[in-house]
Amino acid sequence: MFDKDDVKEKISSFLKQPLTRLQDDVLLTNLVVESFILVEMIIELQDEFGVGLVQEDMRHVKTVGQLTDLLVSRKAAATHA
Repeated sequence: MFDKDDVKEKISSFLKQPLTRLQDDVLLTNLVVESFILVEMIIELQDEFGVGLVQEDMRHVKTVGQLTDLLVSRKAAATHA
């Protein structure tokens, strides 16, 4: 089982940002200047945690907290399915 901290650690590693910068209310666009980097990060997170996301899932994700919550809930749903 993994949690939000696991996701944040992976984001921190991918973006080479300190964990202290990855507060739940931080906008992803403040961490990632290039949109393709954000897409690459999402793909890596999906691979790392074994979850699948579609464009519709990401439509309302704006912050670190929203992204971590989405990944954790999808993983939990997949585990219980």
